[in-house]
This record gives sequence, structure tokens and C-alpha cells, in this order.
Amino acid sequence: MLILAGCSATPTRPGDGVPSVVFNKPEATVQKAAVDALQANGFVISKSDAEYVEGARPHKMGLVVGSGGESAGVWLASLSSDKTAVKVSTAKSFAGMAGQKNWDKEIIAEMDKSIGAHQ
Repeated sequence: MLILAGCSATPTRPGDGVPSVVFNKPEATVQKAAVDALQANGFVISKSDAEYVEGARPHKMGLVVGSGGESAGVWLASLSSDKTAVKVSTAKSFAGMAGQKNWDKEIIAEMDKSIGAHQ
């Protein structure tokens, strides 16, 4: 059971039916904002490259597994030199799922604060 408590689920890329958020900034600027937004929301970055950033929130442990354990992925796609599309997906781990939440809106909101509101 302790092994499950430390595991986090892997986020899956949202499908074509999920709209992208578009920022009027170059991909490198948006990628840095994604890293900063994940960290500001308590995520520890596990992957970071030009088109994908991933992080996981540590579990809060007590007598039972509490909140935390979520993973979030941020996918970036350059639309032009000054426009970048973003999709965010939060995945919940099996252990502690009841105390976990979807962080998609908070991550986008933090990116908005960092680089300006999206379209």
C-alpha cells in the first residue's frame, strides 16, 4: 500500500475536442510560464522541454493518505512566432483520489498572471 501512496498518474493529452488556450507570446516564454505556474501551484517539475511540461504534487500524509498526488501536463504548440497554443490536463493518482482536485484552471490562471491574459 505504501508504494501506491507514492505513485501519481500520468496525465494524458487532451483530445481535439478540448479547445486550446492561446497566448500571444513565443513558445519559449509560454513554456517558462508553464513551469512557473506548476511550481506556484505546488507541483514538482519532472519533465520540461519545448513542447511539454509535467509536474506532480507530493502526497500529504497523515493517518490516511490526504490531498496531493496529482500530476499535470502542459502541452504547447507554436502557432506562429508570437502565438502559442496550450492544453492542460490533470491526472489523479489512485491513492488519495478523494482529496485530489483538477488543477487545469489554476495552472492557466497562474500563466495568465505571469505573461498576460490568453485569447
